[in-house]
Amino acid sequence: MSPISRGRKPKKPKNQLSRPPRPFPDVSRVERWPKLLHGPIELSDCAVQGQVDQDLVVLAATLTAGKRSVGVEVVVNGREVDVIELHPDPADALGVLRGGFEVAEAPLTPEEFRSQVEAALIVKADSDAWLRKVAPQLFELGSRPESDLPQRAGQLRRWLGLPEYEPVPRSRGTDSLPLVLPPPGKATGMRIAVAVEEPEPAIWRRLEVRTDLTLAALHRTFAAVFGRDEQQDHRFETAYGGFSADGQGGEGDRLDDQVLLGQVVTAPGHRLAYEAERWRHWIRVEQLVALPEAPSCLDGERAAPPPECEDGQAYEMLLEAMRDSDAEENEDLLEELGGYGFDPEWFDREGVNARLG
Repeated sequence: MSPISRGRKPKKPKNQLSRPPRPFPDVSRVERWPKLLHGPIELSDCAVQGQVDQDLVVLAATLTAGKRSVGVEVVVNGREVDVIELHPDPADALGVLRGGFEVAEAPLTPEEFRSQVEAALIVKADSDAWLRKVAPQLFELGSRPESDLPQRAGQLRRWLGLPEYEPVPRSRGTDSLPLVLPPPGKATGMRIAVAVEEPEPAIWRRLEVRTDLTLAALHRTFAAVFGRDEQQDHRFETAYGGFSADGQGGEGDRLDDQVLLGQVVTAPGHRLAYEAERWRHWIRVEQLVALPEAPSCLDGERAAPPPECEDGQAYEMLLEAMRDSDAEENEDLLEELGGYGFDPEWFDREGVNARLG
């Protein structure tokens, strides 16, 4: 009689005994972090993510020791560390901004990752030290509850081989190290759409440019496209910080003639913002194309606002005056805001390309 017929289950060979998988250690408890990884730490899959319209960046990497890997997510908000998290699945470390947001993303070398993390950790520690000095009552009264971020920062420093924080004298306004730009890649063509932010319906152009254009050269291209003075103050906002003509357009800005377009946006969907005087624009990468010899305009809609209109409010005043141009009170406005001979619906692609040439 078989074992089954006698009501007994057959025994499995020892090498086939089922064992429940060992649960992954709890990565939310900081005191357990040192138990996660033993031995030399290897860094891989380092990357930076940023949203062009927010001063927030995520630095992510995979930490590996032996056969175990975890993902580390370092959220940098306003140049200082805001959050440090570990993830059992390393891929989750880059999932924070990917969920429903348009982000710019670029790989980092392990050295670049360490440098950026250290810079942000220093700014955070300096900020906390300064706050304790000028407002100690916040900590004494318990109105500012202590977080475990310092403990997380200390463990991350040890894993990355970074030196301990030293509270050397640093001014409150000292900038942290800027985000490291990726090295220039092979030059190619890039099709981009650029739209003026405020007016409705939109004023936009579709252009083909080279990725080896400096942002300063891209500004001159936009000046030709929209019929503006090249000498206008301007600024680019990217996932790697701001870039302007003199490096003074905003706190921490760098020079726009020392960075290439292909270093700050690399793939379709990536975006950056551009300001010229009081006009703000959004730029979106549509696709990579063959390398063009020079910038060209492929398409667009509506005329750029006259140079006399310094901002969106002035442009709206002009459009309102044009709707009733015979009214005596609108004559001065039309002259002051460049309304005579202006057709807001006119788009002259040949004229734009002539200026680009």
